[in-house]
Amino acid sequence: MSNLIYLLQVATIFSVLYFLYLLFLKKLTFHSINRIVLLLLLPVSLIMPFSNNLFPVITSKVIEIPLFERINFVEISSQLLIVEEPLVTTSFNYSILLTSIYWLVFSISFIRILATARQLFVLKSKSDIQQKNGYKLVFADVPELFSCFNSIFVPKNEFAAYDEQVIEHEKAHIRLKHSWDVILTEIYITFFWFNPLLYFYRKSLKSVHEFQADKGVLKNGVKTSQYMKLLLQSLEVSKPNNLYNYFNQPILKKRVAMMTKPKSSNISKLKYIILLPVCVFLTSAFTAPIVDGNNDYLNILKISEFISIPPSLFPVQNATRKDITSYFGEKTKKRPSNVTHSGIDIRAKIGTPIFATADGVIAKASSEGDWGNLIVITHADGYATWYAHLNGFNVNGNQKVKKGDVIGYVGNTGLSTGPHLHYEVKQNGKQLNPIDYLE
Repeated sequence: MSNLIYLLQVATIFSVLYFLYLLFLKKLTFHSINRIVLLLLLPVSLIMPFSNNLFPVITSKVIEIPLFERINFVEISSQLLIVEEPLVTTSFNYSILLTSIYWLVFSISFIRILATARQLFVLKSKSDIQQKNGYKLVFADVPELFSCFNSIFVPKNEFAAYDEQVIEHEKAHIRLKHSWDVILTEIYITFFWFNPLLYFYRKSLKSVHEFQADKGVLKNGVKTSQYMKLLLQSLEVSKPNNLYNYFNQPILKKRVAMMTKPKSSNISKLKYIILLPVCVFLTSAFTAPIVDGNNDYLNILKISEFISIPPSLFPVQNATRKDITSYFGEKTKKRPSNVTHSGIDIRAKIGTPIFATADGVIAKASSEGDWGNLIVITHADGYATWYAHLNGFNVNGNQKVKKGDVIGYVGNTGLSTGPHLHYEVKQNGKQLNPIDYLE
């Protein structure tokens, strides 16, 4: 799969699972379980698009690629040199633009993380540090108290102004290793910055962190009313840094509400089970159907899934019948008497997008000797289309495609002396004239 497709698949899976959390689990008081669920969303969303590889479809048949016929490439090459009308192709590649934008924002986000980490390192190196039992107090030039890994950063000369309960709160963050959660989340956001739900996810995870830390303080015998009063005194806060665990957050009212909320009943834990069937469904969505390779057609896709329409779209962007340089069934002096052209050849510039001519499944997308880079798509009703000599792929094996999807790009690979697409149409293994099906 292309990188952009994978990124979109990960974002989709993450969004579905996070919506389930918001709908069914967010208000439960099982904070430790909610933390685990939220953290699991990250690796699950990354792995699930590869479910077809994790749960491979077993089939006894493979696609057999015959030897590519030795057609008259000199003839094609000469025809490419004589063009009455200039070939009009779209040179602008939107995929490159999107990829460039993605990596630009990624780089900015990644540099921001490194800059923040360096800032903390420098800040700590210039500060007075007191070693405590299991943590460090760092007296630094910071506006607010916060914890990061095993250190609690305290504004210089203001340690006495902070209640011991505030320190206990930050010590709870350290014991529970919340900083690792924050770092992993920021790295994930750096890769998938385009998903707006991630920024709400970050707030959800930090809310759970605060709920856990509050619970840890209250377990030490602190009165809830006294602790809530301390929280409400800290409503006016400065803008926080997302890499810090901080005491004064804009979720203080939610924390107060959570502390006074009755504990969720154990029966409520059954709500977590709802995640299992959804994960199974998403796994099946990314597991490709079995393809009968010997006959080059689908043996499992239902007619209701792919409309039974023969391949008809012209396969090369901005090309017309005038750009066909070799037709189906042609014979030339340079072909053996019993060999005819099994498809059509369409001239185009290298890099010109190639379209899927009907809905189907990618049965083959690989380099195949004289065929060059070859794509085979299987369609409903036993149809199959072949695309040879490609410059590159935009799809992966067993991927579902729709009519009009860009599957690859015109090239000059394999047994070819000029840029063109060799295009074939078959039905139940029988060669058909593609001209009869072109729109």
